[in-house]
Amino acid sequence: MNRRQSLAVLLALGLGAGRSWAARDGPPRIGYLSLGSITERPSRERQAFLDGLRDFDLVPGKSVVLVYRSAENEPSFLRAMCEELLREEVDVLATPGAHATLAALATTRTVPIVFLALGDPVAIGATDSVARPTRNATGTTFISSELAGKRIELLKLAVPAAKRVAFLWESSNRNARAESLGAQAAAESLGLGLEAVPVDSQAGLNSALRQLALRSPDALYVSFAAGVISANRTAIAEFGLRHRVPVISGWDFMTEAGGLFSYAPDVPAMFRRSAYYVDRILKGAKPGELPIEQASKIELVLNLGTARRLGLTLPPDLLLRADRVVE
Repeated sequence: MNRRQSLAVLLALGLGAGRSWAARDGPPRIGYLSLGSITERPSRERQAFLDGLRDFDLVPGKSVVLVYRSAENEPSFLRAMCEELLREEVDVLATPGAHATLAALATTRTVPIVFLALGDPVAIGATDSVARPTRNATGTTFISSELAGKRIELLKLAVPAAKRVAFLWESSNRNARAESLGAQAAAESLGLGLEAVPVDSQAGLNSALRQLALRSPDALYVSFAAGVISANRTAIAEFGLRHRVPVISGWDFMTEAGGLFSYAPDVPAMFRRSAYYVDRILKGAKPGELPIEQASKIELVLNLGTARRLGLTLPPDLLLRADRVVE
């Protein structure tokens, strides 16, 4: 068997061959490293990324190979999953969220990384500069900690009787920690008591929700950071409805599932935009040549059905601010 035949066999097996796809037979290979589960039906965010790839004629299964690995919500598994992707000889890594991005950066210093809707990349150590990325990673970002104060202000408008707010966040996520500090400062300025409720695993989240059910806070602020909390968005929204606790967050999915409101960047749009970085890198650009792009559109989504179930009358000025209303 000659070298060309060998390469064809390896590509058919999904193993790849060589670091530069341009110098080998077959389409380029994209590794998708996810903390959460990879379901057969893509989430809205992942579908947006796939749509973005198609905008650049990068069609999985045709013009590009997309290789998935999931840590199934166990952050400690991410590096092993990333190593598997590197053994697959991927040409670029796509990493949604801080956990996946940091695991990829800890695993490789050479393979380009495109992060999808990452929180503050400087704060978590993914780069020293947004304008000129200093490591082998670039992509799209939002600074959720900067939105924490606004979410608290909106909460005060939506639930004026609130005095005690619980803040649910993932203790291993540095962006969530920054958001917690921002929420704390805003709550103090408005005379609200804020209790930080850190979790670090699925079991920890389940325990935290049981404790919150007993303490019954006036509202629950859920951190906008990828991880075990975001993977349980629907369950947390349903918890709020069941225990009559208004839930606010940065996740529109949580609002659609029963949360009171969300205030955050358009995350699917950021996932779609990230495909531009993948395309540029596959065409030869280096991460340091591609400035990190910050989200420009912030959306307020209100759930009127939830407000009615909780006995809340949302003020007209809040309704007027809403970009979208869920009935």
